[in-house]
Amino acid sequence: MQRFTDLATIRRRVWDRLRAAATEPGHPLRALSFGTSTDGRPQLRTVILRDADPDERVLAFHTDRQSQKVADIRAEEKITWLGWTPETREQVRLSGTASLHFDDAVAEDMWQEQSPGALDLYVRERAPGTPLETPRDGRDAAVKTDPVTREDVADGRPNFAVVRTVIDEIDWLHLHPEGHYRAQFQFDAEADAFEGGWVVP
Repeated sequence: MQRFTDLATIRRRVWDRLRAAATEPGHPLRALSFGTSTDGRPQLRTVILRDADPDERVLAFHTDRQSQKVADIRAEEKITWLGWTPETREQVRLSGTASLHFDDAVAEDMWQEQSPGALDLYVRERAPGTPLETPRDGRDAAVKTDPVTREDVADGRPNFAVVRTVIDEIDWLHLHPEGHYRAQFQFDAEADAFEGGWVVP
């Protein structure tokens, strides 16, 4: 198993893999844990990474604007992402500031970029977390056809939101057979760059 000893290489590796994950459905970092807090209690859920821009330090996903995570971000914009790659035994945590996008160009661009099949869950009358008497997904019958078309999902647009995060901190851990090791990076606004160092795992 490869061992990485150069901080700049690790930083580039993290962003290169996140950028790949945003477009490759089978990538191990495609489904990431996303952490917020609700009334001071930590909350985690899995989200699908839809955009990663190293130059802007941005990660983004889409969600239902009625969801608890949106309410959490309204109350506290500081968030954390977590990813794990079993094959290479790498963990990455990324922290930063989240922003919400509903009816602006960020949201509209992502709505247009996504396939109808990725948007069908927004065509529903009830908000995520609404109690039900039986287990079901709550989607409208119009999107339970094959194939789902853009016209089928159009009614879901008012429920659609994009969560965009600007990353300020990266914590990378490698569980290596020859010894675990860990690096941390913080964004320095004056230098307009991430500064990194080694820490005890």
